Amino acid sequence: MAQIRNLDLIRSWKSTENGAWGQRIYESLRDFLGQFTNLSQQVNGNGSGQPQAPHAINSVSVAAQNGHFNVAIQDTSEVYRGINYFIEHADNPAFTNPQIEHIGTSRNATFFFGSATRYWRAYSAYPGSPPSPPVYFGGSAQPTAVSGGGEIGPPAFQTGQGSGTGTAGVGLSGFGPIPFRSSTGAPPIR
Repeated sequence: MAQIRNLDLIRSWKSTENGAWGQRIYESLRDFLGQFTNLSQQVNGNGSGQPQAPHAINSVSVAAQNGHFNVAIQDTSEVYRGINYFIEHADNPAFTNPQIEHIGTSRNATFFFGSATRYWRAYSAYPGSPPSPPVYFGGSAQPTAVSGGGEIGPPAFQTGQGSGTGTAGVGLSGFGPIPFRSSTGAPPIR
């Protein structure tokens, strides 16, 4: 929760020449604080640091037929508007070189990968927050492979390029694990 230090002290200031300036400044700062708090809640912002990651989603399920993969994310946790969902799939249960699919605010997605066999995991994030813990189809100890079936094979998947400020070949980044990425260590110029 945002706060303004010394607000009660400012409220008690008195001025004999021009009235109660302390009270007026107090009211202005209190209005500002209320508006700031309202905006922070609407965008899941945090004026004093990084927003918290959302809670883990409940589960992810995957069904496949004739090369089509249908993914559904179940998430009954309390969330703010603006939550986004990410699905990752790989050809191995360790998720080396995962392919990241940002599906936005939707919790359903369909992909065509032909007869490929893929492992799946999902998570959520807010813009500016770290990602939630991932949930694996079949469980994290032993993810379950899903075969697309059908006669058409997929093209070879290229090296995953990551997402947000994350790096290539690395998953579970969402919008990114750090606020910015630059070669100098300074924020990029907008």
